[in-house]
Amino acid sequence: MDNIFIPEKLESEEKFTDTEEMTRTIGINLKRARQRRGLSLDEVSSRSTVSKSMLSDIERGRKCPTIAVLYKICEGIHVSLPSLLKKPDKLVEVVNNQELAPHDGVELQQMFKYDVNTSMEINKFKIAPNSEIKAESHSERVWEYIMVADGIFTLILDDDEYEIGKGEAVRFLANRKHTYANRTDKDLLIYNIVYYGG
Repeated sequence: MDNIFIPEKLESEEKFTDTEEMTRTIGINLKRARQRRGLSLDEVSSRSTVSKSMLSDIERGRKCPTIAVLYKICEGIHVSLPSLLKKPDKLVEVVNNQELAPHDGVELQQMFKYDVNTSMEINKFKIAPNSEIKAESHSERVWEYIMVADGIFTLILDDDEYEIGKGEAVRFLANRKHTYANRTDKDLLIYNIVYYGG
């Protein structure tokens, strides 16, 4: 399994159709950015010199901020202006099963591609009996989470091995080479979350 490519640029977004839509979008993105950083409205107000009441009105979509106010907010909480103007992702996204041809004993379905807002991706692996996937190390901030849906999963990290059964899970810092192995005579089904830090 190769390292996952993270795009340097986001694809262009659709244009807003009216001011109300843009106001709502800025509010949603500001609230998400604030909560991801664990900041209160008071803390954002202190860092940006924008009043708490103004920030609250922006998050609720009641006021459309000027460019000057947006600039202060961006500087205060260290976010880019495009990230506040980007249309939010769909609140619900359904991913259906895909039948994939096996390759060297492994079937992969990328359930959710890398998302710049969450810094993660989610994959599903079906590993044939007595097969394995070798992966290169990621950067220091990358964590992987593995949930076993069916079968017995063996994780190999350097010389250490961990056996995880159906309904169990494991997480590990993925800054070294690692191997996903199925050492049984039955198919193995696992779900993999790759979190790229932030």
